[in-house]
Amino acid sequence: MKTFFIALIAYLLTYATAFSQLLVGPELGVNYSWTTFKDDELKERFGMKPVVGFHAGGHIAFRVRKRFFLHTSVLYATKGRVLTGKFDSMLKNKTTYSYIDMPINYTVDFKGRIGKSKEFKYFLGIGPNISYWLGGKGTFFSSELEENNEDAFSYKINFTSSDDDESPEEMKVKNSNRLQLGLNVIGGMVFEPWYKTRFIFSVRYELGHSYLAKADGSFSGIYYEDPLKSRNQGFRISLSYLVDLKTEERKKGKSTIDKRNPK
Repeated sequence: MKTFFIALIAYLLTYATAFSQLLVGPELGVNYSWTTFKDDELKERFGMKPVVGFHAGGHIAFRVRKRFFLHTSVLYATKGRVLTGKFDSMLKNKTTYSYIDMPINYTVDFKGRIGKSKEFKYFLGIGPNISYWLGGKGTFFSSELEENNEDAFSYKINFTSSDDDESPEEMKVKNSNRLQLGLNVIGGMVFEPWYKTRFIFSVRYELGHSYLAKADGSFSGIYYEDPLKSRNQGFRISLSYLVDLKTEERKKGKSTIDKRNPK
């Protein structure tokens, strides 16, 4: 899967000379995420609370036309949710998932004005989000554990364990959709304090399309099964620092005079 992200970035960089501007730099920020159920029965059984996470990685922006940009990032991101039981008041399952995310957004720049003289840029955009589910961890407690005088326990997600594995510190996830697709809607502001540099402050809404898995996650020794037929959803606030490589201007700096026939 890492090969897929590397190949896609390499493809974009190969054709970077076709764009009039290329900006590259780091990106980091915070996530506010949860998952959503399509099944009404699951909505009746479980409550849902969001969790706070983070993301960090690299950002690349290509100027396609004067006001139009293509943005993409490769990010390590944490997402998650807190499930609570509506029939079991003691049930609480807090999970944090780890991902490699690649949001791709096509944006349009606009100009705004503060007062009579100060101008600023803002942008709006939309595009797909490609995610690869690396794993995760969580903590679980329920009335079943309370009745057996057991404490809450921590666990890790395991995509490869067999039916013979009986570790109480794992949640087995079969038929997982580790490659997941979604949709981004993004907006933000652009600041250019120095020559060839940009700070981009953005807010992005992510709407997942793929289920986390086609089957529920299971634990050894307890009856609870974690409902994974749900989709990631959430908001991201990001700050990127980009350096303008000015590929088009470098071309313009080269001489185009025919030395064999000077005039």
